[in-house]
Amino acid sequence: MRWSSTYPNAWRRAIVLGGRVITLPFVVVSAIAALGLLLSLWREWAGLGPVSGLNDGYAWGLYKNFNVTTLTALGSGGYALGVLVYVFNRRKYHVIMRTALLTSILCYTSGMLALTVDVGRPWNLMWLAIPWAWNTHSVLFEVALCMTAYVMIALDLENLTPLLEQLEEKHFPPVVNELARLAFRVVKVLYPYGVALAFVLPSMHQSSLGSLMYQAGYRVHPVWQTPMLPLLYLVMAWVLGLAFVVLVLQASCAIWKLPVDWPLLASVAKIAGWLGLAWIALRVGDVAVRGVLPKAFQWDLYTWVFLAEMLLVLIPAALLTARGMLARPRRVFNLLLLLCAGGMLYRYTPTTIAFQPGDNYAYFPAVPELLMSLGFIALAVMGFLFTVKKFPILPVPMNLYLKSTQTNDWNKEHAA
Repeated sequence: MRWSSTYPNAWRRAIVLGGRVITLPFVVVSAIAALGLLLSLWREWAGLGPVSGLNDGYAWGLYKNFNVTTLTALGSGGYALGVLVYVFNRRKYHVIMRTALLTSILCYTSGMLALTVDVGRPWNLMWLAIPWAWNTHSVLFEVALCMTAYVMIALDLENLTPLLEQLEEKHFPPVVNELARLAFRVVKVLYPYGVALAFVLPSMHQSSLGSLMYQAGYRVHPVWQTPMLPLLYLVMAWVLGLAFVVLVLQASCAIWKLPVDWPLLASVAKIAGWLGLAWIALRVGDVAVRGVLPKAFQWDLYTWVFLAEMLLVLIPAALLTARGMLARPRRVFNLLLLLCAGGMLYRYTPTTIAFQPGDNYAYFPAVPELLMSLGFIALAVMGFLFTVKKFPILPVPMNLYLKSTQTNDWNKEHAA
């Protein structure tokens, strides 16, 4: 089915879901987040040793290798969708930009908060704000600076619009309304520059995350160690970002019983599939050209990891691009889950599974480490549940948008 603006469920505007924020799911994720934050405070007092599985061989743990390297790729939806909307002028996707930008800022913020736990001397983070102390030859510095700037400048600016729209509502004092309108004018002036930064900065740090592992040299298994790592990491960020946005919107519509603009979501899923196939071509071509294909089939742990990541990307990507496979939303949802699993496995593998510091070292996350990582993820889920109920984020057809602004029955029907 092709997308059309006249399709009955075509999304036109974003709405405030409303309803109670404090629900059972919110309480559950809040408890997980609270546990993670409490353990994080314990880590600041006790050090990394008692709360992690890190050692002299594995200096980077779950917080960097999963919460940052992997989850920020899932949070690249705002970046990838922004490229479609602003670079390739696919304006029909603009209606889901707010959801994409929200997932981006939540994933990035969650990952960067987790990063502060992983840093052995967190007080040294202050040097990032002092230009004359910068090591401009460091890839790690570039990643840290770009991610920080992306969150604090580009993503914050792009996510201001829903907040300002709410502050313009009549139930706020007139002075607040006037300040919101003034802020809107400032945002309109700055927005083009924010969009430019939102394209440049993620392109830099997502590829540089691959450059970090390229610098590890022989410590990374030859099947994953390649000069193509920056490009492979970047393309996979596009794949994961688009796939995750579709998953979030499908899940949100199912949970809150909202109409689904399926032709629109199906077209995004198809683009993710084509990008997945492009990534497969790059990956297979790289392994073949470098002559390391035999090392991928020595039938050890690395063989199974390689096959898992390849099949988890190849099969769903191929099916998403096949004619007739996009007709069933549930099937597409499952395919996107598999695609995300394969992409996340690839982003994680060079940092931990395929990382070989020596025979005397082994790493597995400690229980507090797992709980802290889960706690930061739960914090992002909390942020999403709160934001969609208080700000216009999720897209709906025009008739439901008008209904949400004209009647109080909306909360009872859609946002309990």
